[in-house]
Amino acid sequence: MTRMYAGSVIAMLVLAGPVAQADGDPVMGKRLFAQCGSCHTTQADGSGRIGPSLHGLFGRKAGALDGFAFSAAMQKSGIVWDERSLDEYIKEPASRVPGTKMVFLGVQKDQARADIIAYLKEATQ
Repeated sequence: MTRMYAGSVIAMLVLAGPVAQADGDPVMGKRLFAQCGSCHTTQADGSGRIGPSLHGLFGRKAGALDGFAFSAAMQKSGIVWDERSLDEYIKEPASRVPGTKMVFLGVQKDQARADIIAYLKEATQ
C-alpha cells in the first residue's frame, strides 16, 4: 500500500509541472524598493516627488491619482493595479505602457519583482 501511495504522489508532482514562484519577501522588497523611493513614496501624503504616491495602489486605476500629472498613455492604459498588472509593468514599463513618463528600465528578476510587490501590498494600504 505504501508503494502505491508513494507512486501516486510522485505521479501527481510530475503531472503538476514546475513549482510556482515562491511568494515574495516583503523585508527584501523594502530593501529593493529603496531605488524606487527616490521617485515614489508609499505614504498617503507622499506628494512632492517625481512620481506619484503609491499609497492605495492596489485596486486603483492607472493614471487616476488626483494631484499628479500622468502621461496620456498611462491615463489611457486601462490598467487597474493588482499583483499581475504591477508585475508586468515593473518588468518592462515602457513596453507595458508605451509613452509612459516613467524613466525606468524595469526589474528583470522574477523573485525581485515578487519581493517588491509583497512589500507594496503591506506598505501602501
